[in-house]
Amino acid sequence: MPKIRLMIVDDHEVVRLGMRAAFELESDINVVGEASNGAEALAKITVLMPEVILMDVRMEKMGGIEACREIRSQYPQVAVLMITSYPDGEAVTASILAGASGYLLKNVSRAELLKAVRQVAGGQSLLKPDTTRKAIAHMSSIASHGGTTPGDDLTDREREVLALVARGYTNKQIAEALYLSEKTARNHVSHILEKLGLSRRSEAAAYAVEHKLTNPHN
Repeated sequence: MPKIRLMIVDDHEVVRLGMRAAFELESDINVVGEASNGAEALAKITVLMPEVILMDVRMEKMGGIEACREIRSQYPQVAVLMITSYPDGEAVTASILAGASGYLLKNVSRAELLKAVRQVAGGQSLLKPDTTRKAIAHMSSIASHGGTTPGDDLTDREREVLALVARGYTNKQIAEALYLSEKTARNHVSHILEKLGLSRRSEAAAYAVEHKLTNPHN
């Protein structure tokens, strides 16, 4: 029987090694490779040809949700299983929209992790009906909430960052302008893209201009 071809994507090497160890003794699963971020994963797919990707949600350069969206668009035959350290309702919603087959917390048992990979490889979705209903309800409440305007789901800091993105600022320039570390600025940009359901900075900039979010104090 052919082995399940699995890729592990996480920005922490220790986590990747731990996950790889969880699969090494399994006769039906082959870890074909690893990546430290979404962009690297995308670059390796045509070489490694995984069937399932175990994808961390939050990573630098390209986060898991953005990568999932790109992968599912370009390689619809590849199943993506999102995994994260913290429960996050918005991330679950974004994962569903991005086409993920499941969403797990990193504190799951080895048995649960193995079962999840096998189910996803078999074409099943791990997104429970109640989780999907909550996500849909969350999206509906945002859409129907009285007085809701574009950008309301962003924090004040994220609105400030978005305004600077619209002005063409790099992460380094945003960090300097707002007295942040470059990593924090990059994380803010990633969260903004996830919340707005966008893939690229250019799309976020256009969104900000279209919806008059170039001034964070509006």
